[in-house]
Amino acid sequence: MQGVWAGLDHALAALRAEHPGVVVRLRQAAVADIRQALREGTVDPAVVALDRQQQRGLTTRLLTREDMVLLASPPRSLAGATPNGEVYLADEAQLPLVDFTPGWAIRYAVDRAFRAAGVDRDTTFEVNDIVAAAELVRNDLGVCIMPKSIADRFPDLPQYRFGRHAPSWKIMVVRPPGEAPSAVAALLRHIAWRRPGRPLGPPGPTPRRTSCRAACLCQTDGVPHGRARTAAAARWVNGRRRVTPAAMTSP
Repeated sequence: MQGVWAGLDHALAALRAEHPGVVVRLRQAAVADIRQALREGTVDPAVVALDRQQQRGLTTRLLTREDMVLLASPPRSLAGATPNGEVYLADEAQLPLVDFTPGWAIRYAVDRAFRAAGVDRDTTFEVNDIVAAAELVRNDLGVCIMPKSIADRFPDLPQYRFGRHAPSWKIMVVRPPGEAPSAVAALLRHIAWRRPGRPLGPPGPTPRRTSCRAACLCQTDGVPHGRARTAAAARWVNGRRRVTPAAMTSP
């Protein structure tokens, strides 16, 4: 499942508990593939991180917004770091950077931040998995920029906030315009209910009909129990009939 948003697994589990006859299929893909799948109708909702241009023509609902942080090994001394633990992109561009594969959501966000700051950078390591990135950082081979909620999963690695031009991370649920089928609407309610800060509990009544096809595309980021900023496409139908998996997104 996608590590970029921690509520998706709970939403899918709740849907399964309410509708045990629904089969959910997941796989991962890149951001461009998610948009293509939405256009082609092979995926209905998607949990992804899209910029404003990528959202055009889609119905979106923001789930969470946060700044990204720099992750470094404990022994590494960061040039330009302030006493309160802030760093700047221009200084960190001089360090060996652990980056993610082009096309992944985290890579898009980091690229946008460096462009906005007018800073060029070289990528020393390029991976497609959050755990692999953390291991490289842990062994002091480089530094890595990732969402704080993901960096928190590695408490042994110090985090540094950015003083200016901090990369921004926004996770949203996205679907084609128009009325959502009942099964899709049920999943959307569970996803919205499990936003950060919401209490645990049922999201309210679910629709009587779940016979329509539904699909969920969610991004992940190679974290434990998930994959780096990949987008997982989940597709389900009422009953036990198997369907072809829809496309998914990457970190």
